[in-house]
Amino acid sequence: MNEDIAAVREDFPILQRHVGDEQLVYLDNAATTQTPTQVYDVFEEFYGTYNANVHRGIHTLSHEASVAYEEAHDRLAEFVGASGGREELVFTKNTTESINLVAYGVGLNELGPGDNVVTTEMEHHASLVTWQQVAKRTGAEVRFIRVDEDGHLDMDHAAELIDENTQLLSVVHISNVLGTVNPVAELAEVAHDRDALVFVDGAQAVPNRRVDVEEIDADFYAFSGHKMAGPTGIGCLYGKKHLLESMEPFLYGGEMIRHVTYEDSTWNRPPWKFEAGTPPIAEGIALAAAADYLDEVGMDTVEEREHELAQYALERLAERDDVETYGPSLGEDRSGLVAFNVDGLHGHDLSALLDERGIAVRAGDHCTQPLHDRLDIPGSVRASFYLYNTTEEIDLLLDAVDDARDELDDHLESNYHELVYEHYQNPQNAGGLSNPTFTKHSEETSCGDDGEFHVDVAEDGTIEEIAFESESCAVSSAVASILSERLAGMSLEDVAELDGYVDDLLEGTYPDIRRDCVVGPEEVICEAAREHVSGDGQTVLSAKS
Repeated sequence: MNEDIAAVREDFPILQRHVGDEQLVYLDNAATTQTPTQVYDVFEEFYGTYNANVHRGIHTLSHEASVAYEEAHDRLAEFVGASGGREELVFTKNTTESINLVAYGVGLNELGPGDNVVTTEMEHHASLVTWQQVAKRTGAEVRFIRVDEDGHLDMDHAAELIDENTQLLSVVHISNVLGTVNPVAELAEVAHDRDALVFVDGAQAVPNRRVDVEEIDADFYAFSGHKMAGPTGIGCLYGKKHLLESMEPFLYGGEMIRHVTYEDSTWNRPPWKFEAGTPPIAEGIALAAAADYLDEVGMDTVEEREHELAQYALERLAERDDVETYGPSLGEDRSGLVAFNVDGLHGHDLSALLDERGIAVRAGDHCTQPLHDRLDIPGSVRASFYLYNTTEEIDLLLDAVDDARDELDDHLESNYHELVYEHYQNPQNAGGLSNPTFTKHSEETSCGDDGEFHVDVAEDGTIEEIAFESESCAVSSAVASILSERLAGMSLEDVAELDGYVDDLLEGTYPDIRRDCVVGPEEVICEAAREHVSGDGQTVLSAKS
């Protein structure tokens, strides 16, 4: 580790903590970065010296708070290249709220039958779900630009989808799974040629590279503080001034009004028009300090550091025949994250084993379930790097990956009821049935567990045959095996009343970290039995023809 990185790490005291007996290795930066002392000292200064509401009083503390809060808007506008200053930079609580602000202010007011919104197959749920629901309310269509096998957007397909009926293009600047850096300026040009507005989700871009919203020519651009060494609960929405002036707010109350009567109200000017109520004052001021910190380190340095770390991880992972990575290949421009899977090892299991070594990664679908469906995987493990990470930490990650299978065997054998270990090693009734009476799908999207029970019911109402298909962690799959063995020959009425069987069977000996994996399959099959017995399950169960 060179001296520059050592100095940066000293700004982040949390990196010195231990998880159990292990030194923390924090590789979950795409979810939330750590915060340097230069940023959280701002909170102590605010609350210790000038804590007051903004734009509410003429006393000294309110004036000082108001000035600092307003200047924070200007600082963040400057950070992303918005020359209009605070009038083009709205504080929200995160990127998700920023997307919803535009969806309500533009989407619900402008979209209708015959219109379309174009987005991509790699969108975060915050964008995908929002435009999906707006389209349902307005009768508009949502179209998705294809992602090719190398993790890039199909630009020819984009040109086909964006047409004269496209009202808005919503595109993620950098994928939080693939690490793909999308050509947002090129896409914006295509959209503007067809008179469509352009929204860019920059949550994964602003933290690690220079962003110029005017150079991109984005109409709206959103990002979050907690991914750029800033606090949680604060995000930003850049919008071109004339668009923010014409948009309707979607939160009402104090601060955002200009004049109020009993009959009607008029709105304040941007950005205050969109910041109803007491705002996140300390968080906004601290986010400006985060921008100062990143500029002091140098955004080019941050980008170069992330690129080096990602390339190192990709190169090391490519040496392993049992590992599959996703997104642009080694050598291409991409952000500092790598999503991967180890053959035969569920991501949830791997993440738990890594945590025992103090290594923090994320496992699951990363709020991109449709993208994982597109990749034909239930989830992935994501290691994401930031300016304070080192190649030595990546080596620790990869050593743990190499040891994972043996450790999983040891972990299950020593920490779980022997019955779980037995069914993990020798699962019963695994596989599907060709023509079941009904099926019940089970998924836990936060961790990527995915499975399905197939049940064949005899004429007397008893379970004649049962099987399960599972792409779940070891414990969840083992419990599905235990249940399938127990349920054979039982009546559906008895199955419906079976709640608590697994809990009692294992006598509460399993660790809390796997509680959902233990109880979940039982809840699913009991619910399915209740639905089938009552006849309420016709919409969710596939009946035998």
